[in-house]
Amino acid sequence: MKKNVFSSILLISLLTLCAEAGAAAQTRDIALTAGVSVPMYKGVDGDVLVGVSYSRYSVGGLGWRAGFQYGLEMAEVDNIFCFPIAFGYRTPSRSGTDRLFSGAVSAASTATDDVFSGRVVSGGNALTAFLLGLFSDVEFFAGVTPTWIAGASSTVSTSYTILYQDQVVENSWTERRRPMSLTLDAGMCINYGIWRFDLKLMPAFHFDPFAPLVARTERTVDDRVIADEIPLRWFFTISGGLAFRF
Repeated sequence: MKKNVFSSILLISLLTLCAEAGAAAQTRDIALTAGVSVPMYKGVDGDVLVGVSYSRYSVGGLGWRAGFQYGLEMAEVDNIFCFPIAFGYRTPSRSGTDRLFSGAVSAASTATDDVFSGRVVSGGNALTAFLLGLFSDVEFFAGVTPTWIAGASSTVSTSYTILYQDQVVENSWTERRRPMSLTLDAGMCINYGIWRFDLKLMPAFHFDPFAPLVARTERTVDDRVIADEIPLRWFFTISGGLAFRF
């Protein structure tokens, strides 16, 4: 009887230790972010995105991130609802000494480049390089973003110019051909850890093979209509945020 009790206690203790070890092997965070999404086409403006995300990374660095983003507009089409999902790798966190050393090296390298380039040594550039070198770890990720585009095609913008004594009337707008979008994403996330909080800087590229948004232009020259359209497939986003690790 005593042997069975002892065996049960030992088994429960081992399971508890394994559970604690598994929890310690995971790094989880919740982040609030804000940034801009810029279509990579001349004349198409960028728009603001805000969001929230949850991520989980193992002690080996592999993990995933999922979240929600909302944009008032995308290429002048209203109300964008995004649901990004990504898998990635997070580098090991650096110690405070390593981060200070990296920042000092970055600042010194920037100042040296200014000297050899004949430019005036800028304290602002050196300070920026120092701060950029203080990151605690970096994430590299790839994934997809299903998106619901709620708004209709944008309103038509009209402009008038004179070309060789002919009046040119140009109508331009963004046409929404379907409400669903699915982008393929790749990017990185630079983390600046302060206790359990992370300041994040996240640049990323996005490709939409279906191109539900199309930038359309119609020019009327001497009663002739010249139409042009550009499917909006490529986007660049850069965002920042604050995360809490637990």
